Amino acid sequence: MEVRNMSEAKVWIRKRSLAKGRTSYHLRWVCPTQHKWLSRHVGGDRKRAERERAKLEAELDVGSYRAEKCIDWPTFVAGHVDMIEGKVNAAEAKRTLTEFGKVCQPGKPKDVAFAMVERYYLHLRTKGNALPTRNKRLRYLRAAFNKAIKRGYMATNPMVGWQWEREEQKIPRCLTDAEKTLLLDACPSDQWRAFMFVALTTGCRRGELLGLTWDRVDFDNAQIVVTATKAHKDRVQPMNDESTVMLRELQATTLKDGGPFVAFQHLNVPQRFTAIVVTAGIDHCTFHDLRRTFCTDLARLGVNQLVVQRLAGHASSTTTAKFYQHIDDDMKRDAINKLKRRSVG
Repeated sequence: MEVRNMSEAKVWIRKRSLAKGRTSYHLRWVCPTQHKWLSRHVGGDRKRAERERAKLEAELDVGSYRAEKCIDWPTFVAGHVDMIEGKVNAAEAKRTLTEFGKVCQPGKPKDVAFAMVERYYLHLRTKGNALPTRNKRLRYLRAAFNKAIKRGYMATNPMVGWQWEREEQKIPRCLTDAEKTLLLDACPSDQWRAFMFVALTTGCRRGELLGLTWDRVDFDNAQIVVTATKAHKDRVQPMNDESTVMLRELQATTLKDGGPFVAFQHLNVPQRFTAIVVTAGIDHCTFHDLRRTFCTDLARLGVNQLVVQRLAGHASSTTTAKFYQHIDDDMKRDAINKLKRRSVG
């Protein structure tokens, strides 16, 4: 154990030697309310241990220190998931935290260490999860740890200093006009055709369309009110004439369902969509690619980026800018090809 001045120090740093020459640091102090020794693992970085000691001593000096609450991992996971808005996010968070618990077996949130996160990440790689999926899982973990700190279950986030792997930016999958025609022609019913067409011409997400109800369809003004949004904010989405006509024709037959596509909620939409893509004979694409096609088409038409951002309901302009970057790359490629033809001629 390491002490600067035995008569003044309130927090001590314990250094432990691990296998393969690694080092682990722990803080030890006497809890002023419980009057017992407490310990906290702070990783293998000596400078971080010093910073954590200074922070903890400052809290003890001014009386702002609060002992960590004891709660087991499954109870924390259940409570954390209950506080998450949106069924999809809640399900993903539960899946991630439950898997982390099985792989790393932390007794309590305060027991989670940096090494456990490393072990979980290695588990995801071994399982064959792609980089975007691995990063997504770690973002759910980081968010849970931040909430645990605010609720008094952890003192620090064990992911501080985590080195994120950089994801390569992929060119958005954009359907050509010919592919759109093939996809719409392959639809097994008018309802599916309308589902696809409205997605292509409004850019709405799958969940937004599935949650659309007839009372939020304004035929007079050719617009819909989208409520089940990713940003949890309602937005008004205009429709073109063809989408308006399609929905009006569907209304008579699907009014009893509550909305044009509400009945699809009981179907495996991704699987059905894949089957339609196969029937159409086009390259692999997902339903979300219809939304990407919508954004790309607007960018190609020269629509202002801010307008596209609002139509797509993007919270960040960075997301929208990807589609303009894609178009800009195409323009630069065309320019180079023209230069080549001119030089050869």
